[in-house]
Amino acid sequence: MSDDVEKINRVAVSLQTLATAIDDYLTTVAGGERQAFVLVVSVDHVQQYVSNASRPDGVGMIEGLLERWKTGRADIPAHYNPDLKGHFR
Repeated sequence: MSDDVEKINRVAVSLQTLATAIDDYLTTVAGGERQAFVLVVSVDHVQQYVSNASRPDGVGMIEGLLERWKTGRADIPAHYNPDLKGHFR
């Protein structure tokens, strides 16, 4: 097995643990309300994803983001408010 395949597999196996941590963190930040997310990772040009949403809902989230990008809109409303930028780093 090449190093690339081993690396791709290591990342793939770790994604569920990462998803749990992201889910817990976002729930805490959102005051106890669970937030849907999709994380896409590219390892050696192999895209992998993990989500706490159903696949159809995750696809909808990605399509919505791409549509906003295609129309030149900001990713999130906070991008329009320069006073909030320091809070998202």
